[in-house]
Amino acid sequence: MQSPTSRYPFLDQIRGFAVFLMIIFHACYDLTLFGFMNADFQNNLFWWSFPRVIVFLFLISVGLGLALSHTPKIKWNSFWKRFLKISSLAALISISTFFLFPDRWIYFGTLHCIALTSLMALPFRNWPWVSLVVAALLIIPSAFFSWDLPWISLPHKSMDYIPAFPWLGVVLIGLFAWHKNVHKWPAIWPKKLALLTTMGRYSLWIYLLHQPIIYLLVFGLNQLLSKH
Repeated sequence: MQSPTSRYPFLDQIRGFAVFLMIIFHACYDLTLFGFMNADFQNNLFWWSFPRVIVFLFLISVGLGLALSHTPKIKWNSFWKRFLKISSLAALISISTFFLFPDRWIYFGTLHCIALTSLMALPFRNWPWVSLVVAALLIIPSAFFSWDLPWISLPHKSMDYIPAFPWLGVVLIGLFAWHKNVHKWPAIWPKKLALLTTMGRYSLWIYLLHQPIIYLLVFGLNQLLSKH
């Protein structure tokens, strides 16, 4: 969800594909919430995996964009400006969901994770193999136990809980991928998938706005049908 000064279409496509999947997932989530679907997001492997694929794509792009924006040296002014922006939006999401959905409010979601892991990953930007090793040390153990971090785990379920560990590992994989010039790969079907590229360029704002819009549409549909 970054805006590097130089655009790389393949990187925008990764973000755009993540946004596209996210819209589909949240539409299904809201349809299930109002009884139009019966998706089991906790126990069904497909629905359990779906949001994790989305987060994986976002955090890979965060790692790629982080290296792209801060090479050959860290641009601290732009970093802190972006960090403050992402953190403020994350806080806004926490506050709004606390009042709207107190039983499942977002206390450490995707934006919270992006802000913190960006800060934690930055020192690794010139150490690709170290990044890959640390990523493996974070990700592989998570198959056997839960990190249950960042030091916050409230007893209620959250609509979006993305802990810094092990997800920092995915950002570090993105840093490694940058050193392998993955961001320079040619765009896939650039004309046919131009919409994905455009969505990737505005991924942050689509991320913020799509769910309220989908929720209101499904809520309106539910209200309309309940009157008949």
